Amino acid sequence: MSATTPGGGTSGAQAPPPGPRRWPGLLLAVALVSGGVGYTVEDRKNDAEARTVATQAPKQDPPKSTRPSRISQAVAARKVAVDSILIRRAQAVQTGNEALFLADVDPADKKLRAAQKILFANLVEIGFGELGYSQAEERINQTAVQAHGPSTYLVRVLMRYQIPKVDITPVTTELGYTFITRHGHWVLADDDDLDGELGPGAHREAWDLGRIEVHRGPRVLVVVEKGDTKRAQRIAAAANEGLAEVTAYWPRKWRGSVFVIALDETEVRDARFADEDIESAASTGSTFSSLPGQDTADGTVAGGYIAINPNERDRVDEILLSHEITHVATADLGGYEPLWLAEGSAEYVSWSGIEAISGSGEVGKWEQEVIDEALPQMTALPTDLGFYESNADVYGVSWLAVRYLVQRIGIGNVEALYEDMAAHGTDQGSRDRILLSRAGLTEATLWTALATYRPQR
Repeated sequence: MSATTPGGGTSGAQAPPPGPRRWPGLLLAVALVSGGVGYTVEDRKNDAEARTVATQAPKQDPPKSTRPSRISQAVAARKVAVDSILIRRAQAVQTGNEALFLADVDPADKKLRAAQKILFANLVEIGFGELGYSQAEERINQTAVQAHGPSTYLVRVLMRYQIPKVDITPVTTELGYTFITRHGHWVLADDDDLDGELGPGAHREAWDLGRIEVHRGPRVLVVVEKGDTKRAQRIAAAANEGLAEVTAYWPRKWRGSVFVIALDETEVRDARFADEDIESAASTGSTFSSLPGQDTADGTVAGGYIAINPNERDRVDEILLSHEITHVATADLGGYEPLWLAEGSAEYVSWSGIEAISGSGEVGKWEQEVIDEALPQMTALPTDLGFYESNADVYGVSWLAVRYLVQRIGIGNVEALYEDMAAHGTDQGSRDRILLSRAGLTEATLWTALATYRPQR
């Protein structure tokens, strides 16, 4: 039950350079390929300037040093050709044209073409409102060159998309594509040669992992394996209940939707249930409108998707999902809040739901267990470093801290504290300043208060 925020470990992110929003422009720029040289809008502008100069001065051959070399001509032609392929792939998905999507896939690679057919079907089923691909930078991989031949071109590709009613703004993920020439034409030869060099979770989106089935509700999107219909319906119902709990117990007026991925995969996006997250039932991973390293070091978080541990899919309920949906509802606030506040707030919402159903007795019992058993094992609030690897009950202590703050300043003020921390809690000094101004405490004095806390019942 972890939130993925900018940082490292379970709070991992992805990382790359200049993003797109240029695909419509590429439709204009990819105009002509003549004599092996890409001819773009910019080239036409330069030609117009050259013609103006030509009317004012006698013609003469340019110096050899200014003439484009055969290599630069080939590189320019390759860029135009690959840009054209990327544009066609996006157009094919948006128009449901499988033949167009496969037209630029290596015709000699039957395995790749079969996988690309599945990918195409998944992308169409997701139903993107916006979709585009753009080249980022070339990568070198000698193993891939040996496998595919001397014409091999590997490039990191940015996929920018928006899922209607899920993404409030277009978001970006990354891929690695391998292109080669076949009979004088560039074709896609592989799509996973660069997976090990990309950011966490790259090429591990829901649509990348085998044939899927999509179930939609007013504010819920659930993805399962093809044919896993009953499970999808159960999870969608639980997500709707979880949404209601977040609306009832967290003050922020969040109008977003929930994307739940429940596949038989131990690695989905940046959730790795096969290793450090083996105990987690679910994980909420960030989506980025601007990837880390693109415009800023940390990137710009746009929202979050929930991935379910495949071993827990049959035990998903509204309690688990209300916790994760709280992470989704706070994902776009900045991501600098301490993990004890992020996880404690999510636990506060889910336990509020339990309290509403079963009364205060069960919640009071757990609260006392945290006070008697968890607090004595710790000497301070849980730190971000190692939070998800800790053997201590960091979730319980985090919940107790938020519960204490709610009793001290009220849930509305705790939510305002969260927003301030998420936007500005970039270091310990900032966190203590915000906590002191809004609750009259620092993290150290909050811990002292918890150590002597005796709840009234």
